[in-house]
Amino acid sequence: MYNPPPPNNGSGSSQPTYYRQPSSTPGVSNPAPNAGFRPPAGGAPPTAPGGYGQPPMPPAPSSTPNNYPAPPPPIAPGQYGAPPAQAPQGPGISLYKDQQISLSKEDPYLRKLTAGLGWDVNIQNPGSPFDLDAVVFMLGANGMVRASTDFIFYNNKQSRDGAIYHHGDNLTGQGEGDDEVVSINLQAVSPDVTRLVFAVSIHQADQRRQNFSMVPRAFIRIANQETSRNICRYDLTNEGGYNTALIVGEVYREGPEWKFIAVGKSFPGGLGYLCQIFGVNVG
Repeated sequence: MYNPPPPNNGSGSSQPTYYRQPSSTPGVSNPAPNAGFRPPAGGAPPTAPGGYGQPPMPPAPSSTPNNYPAPPPPIAPGQYGAPPAQAPQGPGISLYKDQQISLSKEDPYLRKLTAGLGWDVNIQNPGSPFDLDAVVFMLGANGMVRASTDFIFYNNKQSRDGAIYHHGDNLTGQGEGDDEVVSINLQAVSPDVTRLVFAVSIHQADQRRQNFSMVPRAFIRIANQETSRNICRYDLTNEGGYNTALIVGEVYREGPEWKFIAVGKSFPGGLGYLCQIFGVNVG
């Protein structure tokens, strides 16, 4: 049994820490996951290429009245319509692996966001359907779910607090743009939830002999749901290897801010393995 890490690294930061090996089951050998990573304490600048980038600072407010438009009226928690159309303003800031960005600074009026996930599949055997599933884990300060209902997926589409809504499973993954969409009302997220982990897994990967080497491209984009403005996008290219589960990114709290980190870490064992890591009881 694994002890969860402390809620912070001693510097007051609540940045995410990856990941614990799940407890082993007698007679079952679980391959070790990829090496984890830890954001630098206090948001320090990276010391080597590929470390955490610093989010761009927003422009200073002008002294001219009405420099910013008034924020849209509040919307009750859990009231979601159809997924919003993709924003015409461009893809937003392009992120690299392990880079973090302050969503709150990039969009000071951000209250509700859209997480769109997409992928391209190289189907080597047309007779075997290829079904990828996007999921969200709502984690507390100990890096674990508070209850199994904090696991949001196609059979549990809405969180208990009404803050997160999964718009459903795309069984084919065909077509341009988002393959699956998750809506999040940041104002309604429970205070004891500090991290929202976005992952993709391959359904029945072992039976169909499928893995992420057959998914050459994937992405996650984060947009303001109320304005459809894309804030950032992370494109993954051949990140999954022969594994069957992929954590693509994470939205997390740091003080009064919401931030996003581009993760791109793959694991063996599919969705069940991720559930073990984050404490979801799937028995």
